[in-house]
Amino acid sequence: MEDAEIIRHKDKLDIFKQLQNDKMLIKMYVLGKQYERLTFVTGTHLKKHNPYFIIDCPEDFMETITDVDSCRMLFEFVGNDNLFYNFKTTGKEITRNEIFIRLPEVVYRMQRRKNFRMTPPLGTKICINNNFGRLEMSVLNISRGGALVLLVNLDQEYPDVSELKVGSKLSNIELTFPFEEKVVKMYVEEALVRRRGKHPVTKQDNFGLQFTDIEKSQEKILMEFIFSFQRNTLRKRL
Repeated sequence: MEDAEIIRHKDKLDIFKQLQNDKMLIKMYVLGKQYERLTFVTGTHLKKHNPYFIIDCPEDFMETITDVDSCRMLFEFVGNDNLFYNFKTTGKEITRNEIFIRLPEVVYRMQRRKNFRMTPPLGTKICINNNFGRLEMSVLNISRGGALVLLVNLDQEYPDVSELKVGSKLSNIELTFPFEEKVVKMYVEEALVRRRGKHPVTKQDNFGLQFTDIEKSQEKILMEFIFSFQRNTLRKRL
C-alpha cells in the first residue's frame, strides 16, 4: 500500500486503547454487503490467548450478518494525529450490545497528512448568523478538527472584519456542502480563529478555524462526509 506505515505488536494494541480512551468514531464496513456504519471502541480483551477489540453494536448489524459464516470487515478512522488509518479483520462474537472482533494482524497508517485536510466540493460554505448580521465564508479545505475559510460576503450591519482576530470565538456556525447530489447541513456550536492571512491571488482575508464545540450527531455528519471523500482520494491514488 503506497505511502503507508505498517503497525504491528504493542504499537497496534496501543492504537486500540487510544481509540477507546478518546471515544473516537470509526467506520465499519461488512465486506460483501452494502453495509457501513459509524461506531466506537469500548474496550480490548484477551480470550484464549487471542486479543480482541470490542465495539458498540451498530443498528441492524445482526440482520446484516445472519447469513454470513466468516464475517470480513474493513475499518477506517482518522487518528488524533490527523492521519488516516485502516485495517481488515475477520470473525465476530456478539454479547448483548457489544461485538468482540479479533485484532488485525496489521494496521495501516497513511503518511501523507495533506491528503486528509481535503479540498471540499465547490460551493461548500460556512455561515454565521448573529445579532450583527450574516457572515458568509467559502471553505477552502476541511478536516475533522477545523477548516480554512475565505471571507466572501458579510452584511453591511456586520462589524469591520478586523474584529475577527486570532483568538476570537465564533458561535452558531452553519456548514453546508454538496454531497451525493444534495446539499447537507451541519452545525458547529463554537469555533476558534487560530490564524488569519490573505489569499495569495485574490488578497481576500482567510481564516483558520478550529472546531472547539460540536455535538456528536453533527460530528457524525462531518465524519461521513470526510470518510466518503477520503475513500475516493485513496481509490484514485491506489
